[in-house]
Amino acid sequence: MKETVPTATSQQEMGLGALAGICSGYLFKKVSKYAAATAIVGYLTIQGASKAGYIKVNWKKVNDKIDDIKQDLTDEISEIALNEDTLVLENEGRVVATGRRIYEHLKHNAATSGSFTAGFVLGILFA
Repeated sequence: MKETVPTATSQQEMGLGALAGICSGYLFKKVSKYAAATAIVGYLTIQGASKAGYIKVNWKKVNDKIDDIKQDLTDEISEIALNEDTLVLENEGRVVATGRRIYEHLKHNAATSGSFTAGFVLGILFA
């Protein structure tokens, strides 16, 4: 006898998607708050240690690195402005293929994707 795997109804899929979205949104907001707080405290600690003399910053090295980055960006922008061919993405084929895969996935799982998105927004709002 051949057994069949039971499939979920669209209401079950939507409920599961919404529940997963709410949990994901809630965790995203909580984790991002703690990550921001940690970054701020870290920055203030480093600034305080620098002002107190515990940390010495090699400002010449920092400024040299910033100048190198500015020069690299200037060169890239100049190349794009002068060459019309570079205005087209080099990886346009991969970008289009990825977009198409995402579209196909969302099209086949519209109920779950939509309820997940709505749940994610609700999770962020009510966290």
